[in-house]
Amino acid sequence: MKFTLIAVGLLSSVFVTAQSKQDSTQLKDIEEVQLIGRKPTVESKVDRTVFNVANSSILSGNSTWDVLRMTPLVSIDSDDVVKSEGQSVTVYINDRKSIFTGKDLKEYLNTIPADNLMKIEVITSPSSKYETTGQVINIVLKKLENEGIKGSASFTNDQAAKNSQRSNLNINYHKKNFTQNLTAGYSDNTNFYKTDAEYLFYDSNKVELSNSETVSLSRSRSVSSTSEIEINEKNNVGLIFDYRTSKRFTDSNSYGSSSVNGQLQNSFTKTQHSVGDYENLGANLFYKFYDKVKNKILDVNVGINYSGADDYSEQLSTRYEINTGEGNRILSDKKNRDYYFKVDYSQPVGEKSQLEFGGKTNFKNNVIPYEYFNLVDDQWTYDQSRNNDFQYTDNVNSLYINFSSTYFKKLETRIGLRFEHISYKIRQDVGNVERTRSASTFLPDLLLKYAI
Repeated sequence: MKFTLIAVGLLSSVFVTAQSKQDSTQLKDIEEVQLIGRKPTVESKVDRTVFNVANSSILSGNSTWDVLRMTPLVSIDSDDVVKSEGQSVTVYINDRKSIFTGKDLKEYLNTIPADNLMKIEVITSPSSKYETTGQVINIVLKKLENEGIKGSASFTNDQAAKNSQRSNLNINYHKKNFTQNLTAGYSDNTNFYKTDAEYLFYDSNKVELSNSETVSLSRSRSVSSTSEIEINEKNNVGLIFDYRTSKRFTDSNSYGSSSVNGQLQNSFTKTQHSVGDYENLGANLFYKFYDKVKNKILDVNVGINYSGADDYSEQLSTRYEINTGEGNRILSDKKNRDYYFKVDYSQPVGEKSQLEFGGKTNFKNNVIPYEYFNLVDDQWTYDQSRNNDFQYTDNVNSLYINFSSTYFKKLETRIGLRFEHISYKIRQDVGNVERTRSASTFLPDLLLKYAI
């Protein structure tokens, strides 16, 4: 009995002590719990493959150009032309068509640290929004944080039969909410081609000889400027300006003859000379709302593109067996003007769907004067029957809507419709021809993709 009372007392004392310790424990409230989820590095969607590189280790020490070279489906050839699945592509930056191509694009992307890169989208089946028949690569950048001036300069010299040079300068300036990019380039290329051929016909013992030499020179200059002001984290306005000019010279001399049993039958010489002056000017004023996290985009553009080409071509030939010469001279002065206004909007619908719609109006005015001269008795004669002034004007209005969604977790779909109306006018002096037409059409778009 005494042992039982002692055991009960000990158990009671342990219980009281434990209860006392439990009551004295302090409980702390957790203010916030953050769950961080990361997207897979490579996402396969109905119309694109997305390379999510934000916060990836491959960004360290690399430029945006370096990461582009690592992107799945993307290849870059020796001339720095970006391709997808072996085909040339149109490059967009932050869902805006880039004015840079080839080596200019390389120099620009090399000035942007990869830390500013969010993702690269390889759009293998672009919708009507992108207005291109080929594939699209969209490079999505984060907000620029590094202030100051960055830049690069390159100088290249190639020595083959002739000498060629190329230089490029790229400057990128960022301060708070203002970004300015300036790119300038100059190239002086010379190409030389030479061919020699000899043909022997055994049945008649006839020999034909021919040789030709062609020297082509091209000098080009370019300057591009992009100014952008960030109103806030999601709203930007900017101005893009692009000017390019080039001058090309081509001289070609060829000789040919035929003989039978060593006796000269006929021979000829031909010379060709051409000169061309080309210039392109483009300006684009834009406003953009871009929520990169929720993938909502509103893009408004108004712009003008101008291109001109002043060509001079002269061809002379002489046939010695009949001692006659002939030739022609062609002059043309092309002027193409393009004015446009464009609006695009896209946003997610629910968790697995995307809606995009927009429209564009476009005015073109192209004029091509054409003058033709014949060589008669060593005098250039104006050929009225072949001279012509050609003019083409048109107005294209288009609207589109696309809806993309995923069903049963693996079936990805896109359905869309594009409406276009065009009215155009063609006029030429020869024959006093003038035509005016208009037409409308609906273009459906259906894309299905099932992941196995």
